[in-house]
Formats: sequence, structure tokens, C-alpha cells
Amino acid sequence: MARTGLKKGKYNKHDTATGKFAALTSSSVPLLEKLIDEKFAPEFNSAELYADDSLAETDYSYKKGTLTLTVANDDDKKGAELLGNAIDEGGEVTMHTDDTAPEIGYGHILPKQVNNKKMYKVEFFPRVKITKITTDAKTRGEGVEFGTTSIEGKVMALASDFNGMKAGTWEKHNTFETEDEAETYLNNCLTPSVS
Repeated sequence: MARTGLKKGKYNKHDTATGKFAALTSSSVPLLEKLIDEKFAPEFNSAELYADDSLAETDYSYKKGTLTLTVANDDDKKGAELLGNAIDEGGEVTMHTDDTAPEIGYGHILPKQVNNKKMYKVEFFPRVKITKITTDAKTRGEGVEFGTTSIEGKVMALASDFNGMKAGTWEKHNTFETEDEAETYLNNCLTPSVS
């Protein structure tokens, strides 16, 4: 398997009142700005209990993870939504010490090649909390150099059943033959469940 790209990063906020993802206002799942790269670093528990001179119990369960996305543009509206900042009608963003980032679900599509055949893998994280958004800036020199924006978040396991998924779920993925099938799957992951 050779991954050949990264596209269509999508998200939706948790609605804690309903235990589902937020209702879609425009009937489409919100799309992040154009993705440049993604890194996911999971952390696992590492507990071992020895008894009678041998290993008796172990726990290597998932603890949490750090998701880092690099995007092409620092969209103020989406950034304010992901960090829980206030934004007025004129587009002015106000950050305050009392701001609380909402929990979101996030996923993307990874085009890949398997045995000379193009496939599309969806990686989906049902519970993410964005912790910071940073943007690189540099003065213009003799040539143009593009700056990018980095979005970092914590990936956590679901604390309780949510949107049709069981408590403890922290990631889902599936691979499809077409990009349309992959995008439909991703959209379904981020749409409020009907049950």
C-alpha cells in the first residue's frame, strides 16, 4: 500500500444535548481548508503486573493521541468555530481566556495505490478537541514563500455512546474503490444518526 495523497478533511461539532453530531445547516458536512499534511501520534497505556515471578496482567489500551493538520489557509470563521472564539458579523475574531473549544468529529480521505489499483481510505476520529491553531509568517524576500497554518488537537476515546458509536471508540477507517464511495462514508460518519 502506497499512500498517494490527502484530501477532503471534514468535521462536525458534537451536540451534547442530543448525543449526536450537530444538525447540518446547509445539508453538507463542513470542509476544512485545503489540507497539506496530517500527522497522528497515538499514546497507549503501558502497565504490567508481575505475580509469582511472571507477567500476570497487562494493559496496553489506547490513552489519547495528538492530531496535527497543516492547511493552506487560516480561515478566521472556521478557526473561531474550532477554538470556541467569538466572531462578529464583520468577521472580527475575539479570543478570550474563558473560550472553550467544542468537541468535534474529524476525518479525511487518503488516496492510495494497492497492487497498481487506485483505492481511497477514510480515517475518521469521532472525538477531537482542537487545542491550538498557529500560522507561520515570514517577510517577503527575493522570491515568494508560502506560509501555512497548523491545527493541533487531542484525539480521545468516546466517553459514552455517541451518534451510534460505542463508548471507547477512538478511530474508524475503511477503504473504497472510488472516491465518491469514500466521501459518502465520511459524510455519513459526521452526519447526525437517525436512531
